[in-house]
Amino acid sequence: MSAAMSTVWLLIPLLITQVSSSVLPSMSLLQKSSSSPVNCHATGFYPNRARLFWTKHGVELHEGVEPGEILPNHDGTFQMSVKLDVSSIQPGDWGSYNCVFRFSDDADKSISIKLNRDEIKSNSRPSSKFPIGLVVGAIVGSLIIAIVFVGVWRYKQRFGRRQVIT
Repeated sequence: MSAAMSTVWLLIPLLITQVSSSVLPSMSLLQKSSSSPVNCHATGFYPNRARLFWTKHGVELHEGVEPGEILPNHDGTFQMSVKLDVSSIQPGDWGSYNCVFRFSDDADKSISIKLNRDEIKSNSRPSSKFPIGLVVGAIVGSLIIAIVFVGVWRYKQRFGRRQVIT
């Protein structure tokens, strides 16, 4: 038996284990603008026998919902999305809505995300987070410049005033 063939036989139990187990997705809420639908996106799940849907008070919604298809990812997992028209939803009612991911053959394996304006990722709203990286970078840069100036000044103090004896 060749080395390549024995490697394949060693990998078969690993592949069977990976195929028989299910992987829950990571979920996010996306919105292009404040007037567009909220897109619930689930990615990284396996296998592809799954559903993604919106609920209100735990009851599945069919009106104002636009489901997407299941698409493959490059790593062998899958992704899908479902849109919810939020134009007629009052701001106080947003907490009643959930996007639910569930495997078709196992209702116990599910995950959900609550409709929350603070959790929605969007290009139209500026980030309200404090730019800590920018501040730290400015401080470190200022310290480096100060150290260089002090070093040049000390160098000139020590070696800049030497007289040449002829």
